[in-house]
This record gives sequence, structure tokens and C-alpha cells, in this order.
Amino acid sequence: MPVATKIPPFQLRALAFSPVDERAICMYHAKLMQLRDAALEAPLETGIQFSLDLDIPRQNPDPLSRRTPFIPSPIAPSGRPTICLELSQGLQTEPNGFSQVWTAHSGATPGLTFVLKIIQPSMCHLPHPDDTWVGNYTDPWNLANREAWGYQNLAQKQGLCIPYFFGIHEITTPSKKSAWVLVLEFIPGITGQDVIESMIITDIQAFCKLGVDAVTELARSGWVLSDLRAPNFILTGPRGAWTIVIIDLCDIRPVQVTKDIQKRATRAGYHFFCQFVTWVQDLGAGIQMFPWAEKNLPRGILDDCAL
Repeated sequence: MPVATKIPPFQLRALAFSPVDERAICMYHAKLMQLRDAALEAPLETGIQFSLDLDIPRQNPDPLSRRTPFIPSPIAPSGRPTICLELSQGLQTEPNGFSQVWTAHSGATPGLTFVLKIIQPSMCHLPHPDDTWVGNYTDPWNLANREAWGYQNLAQKQGLCIPYFFGIHEITTPSKKSAWVLVLEFIPGITGQDVIESMIITDIQAFCKLGVDAVTELARSGWVLSDLRAPNFILTGPRGAWTIVIIDLCDIRPVQVTKDIQKRATRAGYHFFCQFVTWVQDLGAGIQMFPWAEKNLPRGILDDCAL
């Protein structure tokens, strides 16, 4: 019988306001809106640099894993290499998301690229008394640290189905406010949305199969994802030999590994498939996935027991 996971749930930090106190919510919203105005006046932009003492992940010993980037940088007193990263391209920069996402490069090492996921509180979703989801508002500190915690506990998956993780760091933004940044391996490739919009049926089917396999294997290891949207998965490598990488772990959580873990894994694969089909339909691809899935997905994914 599988051994139960010993990883406890992430301990969320308490909110800075009461989600049932309308006045407190309004005050918090007003404060962050002022900070957002300042952040928009002094935004993150190409060329801005941050000096960070990176955590260096170990090379995954799996023969199928990607190589960890070589970082020839001076060692800080912390014992970690210090590297100056310069923002290159904004991948996600609009307010009201969970994070701002940028690529960044090291001027000292040509070709060395990272992804920076920057959680700036005023640029995240802001709670408002009129929002039905205000009770489910996630504090930005929790957003940043829960995802970092996920990467730290999934070291055995880094370099395979998730990026290598170079730590969580506190930075000062151009508006002189603190933010948190997760430094991740840059994964060249195309997202699930790119695949669907291509309208190439064989590519869409390949992505679906790889996605189902990835979340199923993750669940067998004792971890499940809630956010299974297609843009959170990247296909990398040459067509015909693609591998899939999950690039967003903000909603990952551990589950107990028991004799029922295969059923849980099957359910995770089913949930990915259902969300993927919805995504295909939303983009108007007009592709029928169920007949193909019945023949090509692992046994049980479409069974009633997976519901």
C-alpha cells in the first residue's frame, strides 16, 4: 500500500481585513487602489534590473530531465550566487491578475533567460464588498508563498513536468513598494491556447493526452492542481517529441496517498480533460474530442466513476 504523504497543507496567513466587515473591505480596497495608481505611474518595464541571490536547484537525476542552467556568478555571503536580472519581455502585465510575469536575462551570461513571476499586492485582484468572491480573496503574500512552497516540495518533479525553481525573493518595485518574485526556469514552447488556436487536430489531441498524463502522474505522487486551464501548460521540444510542463502551481495542494490514489489520479485526469474540452469549445475550434478520447486516453478517464 502507498505510504501516506507527510506534507501538511500550506498555512495561510490571515487577511488584513475581515471578509464580513464591509467598511474594512472598503478601506483595504481604497488603500490598495492608491498604491495601484502609484504602481501604474512607475510600472515594471523592459530594462529594469533586480539583483538577486538565487537558490540553485539540484539537477534532477531522471535521464529525461532538462539540464539546470549554469550560472557563473559571484557568491553572496548567503552562500548563493548573486545575479543581476534585467526585465526583457512582459508576458502578463495587466492589473487584476494573480501576478505579473516577465522574462528576464542576465547581461553577464548571454542566452541565460529566466521567468519572473512578480506578485505586487496593489496589482493583484482587489477585494470589494460587491464581489461575491470576497470571502475567497487570497492575500498576495499567500499567493506568492504558497506557490513557492509547492515548488519546494516538488523538487523531484522540477526539470520534468514543472520548471526548475530558483527561489522566492522580496524586491522593491519602481514605485518603491515591496513585492515578491518567484524565479523560474524559462521553458521555450507553446501554450495550450496556442495549440488550440492553431486548429491542428493532431496537435490538439497530443496536448490533451500529455496534459491528462501529467496531472494524473502528479496526483499519483500526492499532489493535485485546481487551476487546469490550458494556458498553464506548455509544450516544449520538437513536434512529435513534445513534453509538457506545468507553469502555474498557485493552486496546488497535497493529498493523502492511500489505496484509493489511483481513483484520485483518474479523477484528476478527467477534470483536466473536461476543462480542456471547455477551452476548445470556448475558442470555437469546433473539434469533437470525446470519440478520440474514448480510444486514446487511459482507461477510466471517461468512466462514471471518475465523476
